[in-house]
Amino acid sequence: MKNEADVKEWIRFADMDVLSANHLNEIQYPKPLEIICYHCQQAAEKMLKALVLAYDGELQKTHDLGLLTEELSEFVCFPDAVLNAADALTPYGVKIRYPQELNIEESHVVKAVSDMNVVYAFVSDKIKEFATKDKA
Repeated sequence: MKNEADVKEWIRFADMDVLSANHLNEIQYPKPLEIICYHCQQAAEKMLKALVLAYDGELQKTHDLGLLTEELSEFVCFPDAVLNAADALTPYGVKIRYPQELNIEESHVVKAVSDMNVVYAFVSDKIKEFATKDKA
């Protein structure tokens, strides 16, 4: 993996978003629902971008997780659960930045955290697999 340092840096940034989403979800009251969902999307986006770099791809300036999974589809077979999670998170990357664009409720946060975990775990496993093959 030529971009190992960059991959690790993207993962480090994703980890900060995971920690932020979980912290705000567990500690903050009232919960900043929009911000939690935003961090969930950001964590998934950064993990997917780390995977693009692991495969020596070029990063796109996009927040559309579907585009990122599509770009990676020549290297990775994504289960439907991961694709669905990525699609569900995508609106939180941009629309959430504008008041009244999305009506977020507690149930959306629960799903966003779950979707973030699905994408994060899958991509993390793929990066580990790739790193193992690369060293062999």
